[in-house]
This record gives sequence, C-alpha cells and structure tokens, in this order.
Amino acid sequence: MRYAAAFLGFTLALGLAAPANAQQDRPWWASFDMGAGQLKLSTNLQQGTRDTSLTLGFAGGHRVTKWARVGLHANGWLMQAFNMNDPTVGESVGNVGGIVDVFLVKKKPLFLRVGGGVSTYSNQRFAGMDGKGPGWEVGGGYEFRIGSMGIAPTVEYAAGQLGNGIAQAVTGTGLRYSVIEFKLAYICRFGGAKR
Repeated sequence: MRYAAAFLGFTLALGLAAPANAQQDRPWWASFDMGAGQLKLSTNLQQGTRDTSLTLGFAGGHRVTKWARVGLHANGWLMQAFNMNDPTVGESVGNVGGIVDVFLVKKKPLFLRVGGGVSTYSNQRFAGMDGKGPGWEVGGGYEFRIGSMGIAPTVEYAAGQLGNGIAQAVTGTGLRYSVIEFKLAYICRFGGAKR
C-alpha cells in the first residue's frame, strides 16, 4: 500500500506541473496497458496470498464530453503462462466490461476510472476448473499527451466473483479475486477534433 501511495503521489505531482492540451482532444480513443499486479485468490474457506503477476489490458471508446470518456476494457492477469504443447499448464484471471473515465481538474488530464463487467478464471492445471462471475474496477491516472498520443501511468484496484472454480492455491467454494495493479497505458486518440 505504501508503494501505491508513493506512485499516486508522484503521478499527481507530475500532473500538476504539466499543462493539458485540450485543443488536441479527439472523440475516439484506444489504449494498450501493461504492468504488474498483486493478485489474491480466496474462497469461503481460505484466504490466499498476494502474488505478483503480469497484467495486460486493452481499452477503447468515445469521449462524450470534455469531462468524461466511456468505453470497453479487457484486462487480464497471468499467474502461470499457458503452453501450447502441454494442456495442463496455465492459469489466469480476466475482466471484460464497461468503463467511465472522469476528468476532474480543468486543463489537467488527471482522470478517475470506474467500471464493471464479467470476470473469468481459467485454470488448465491438474484438477483445476474454470470459473466466471461479476467483477468491477476503480482507479486513476494522469495522461501525458504528445500530439494525438498519450502515456498514462495508472493505479487500479479490481475485484470480482469467479463462481465455484477450483484453484490450486486455495480450496473451497465461492472463488473470488482482488488485485492492486500499477501499469502504464499507451493511448491513441483519433477522429475529428472535439469542439
């Protein structure tokens, strides 16, 4: 948690020092994000531990006002890499859903994000079982803009239910996850200039 506060403080300090360029806003956007997450799987019988995992995500949508943009976000956390030659290897959690980014400070591209959708769990390991359920996310970041491109350091917290999937690390029913992640998003804005 101390690292999350330091990262967010650093991002805010950079954001307050750099002016936004609202004239370069375009109505459509797409992004790719990558980073590290502290993922925990739990059940009704056992609390898991937080383990570091690779996080990858894709998002895109439309800027509806100068204060907000909406879109879809597909995000995933890899706990064990999948192997095409061995069907008993691989474990991951994913989340797909709608998001809303709200820009709170005039002339500063500092945003807060909320979203919700469907979470999935895939476990190819021996005696593992897949799961599915509702999930949500909340976070924030600051977008450093370079023309129609942008780079946004972000911090997010995501959680959700995964049904009765069977995990190797924890036992019991009611499988769920939570993850704290630090990532860097690469954003492209396109389409006609937003007035």
